[in-house]
Amino acid sequence: MHDVTLPKLSEDTDESLIVLWFVEEGDYVKEGAVLCEVQTEKAVSEIRAKTSGTVKKIHVKRGDSAKAGTLLAVIDPKGQAAENPGTAEKVHLEQAEENEAAQETASFTRVSPRLRHLAKELGVSLETVKGTGKAGAITEQDIRDEAGL
Repeated sequence: MHDVTLPKLSEDTDESLIVLWFVEEGDYVKEGAVLCEVQTEKAVSEIRAKTSGTVKKIHVKRGDSAKAGTLLAVIDPKGQAAENPGTAEKVHLEQAEENEAAQETASFTRVSPRLRHLAKELGVSLETVKGTGKAGAITEQDIRDEAGL
């Protein structure tokens, strides 16, 4: 089994937000394939597979924060690609299109790890916060208002 861990992406922070998973448990991935997209306060980065195999387990869900070194997923290098890759690829593309459409309609707003941490500390669910920042972005004051502070 190959552990996929979150690397330290920035010198000034060791926490990142999992923005999007491009794979699901049971998917076959090739070495170098993009597994997920993570965001620090300053940049968005891709985490790539270091080995080919089947994604056995995803440990950190989309929208959750994780610290550098955290186990994100496990890949079984002995896992096999689908027997009929044309059909599997077509199904995977259809699922990706459905997921993309669902993500576009979902009320997911990118929030910095610092503000996610603040919301967690104050017991505020980000799904209930109405963003007043640029393009509906959630601000620190929005979180504090929701918490009644």
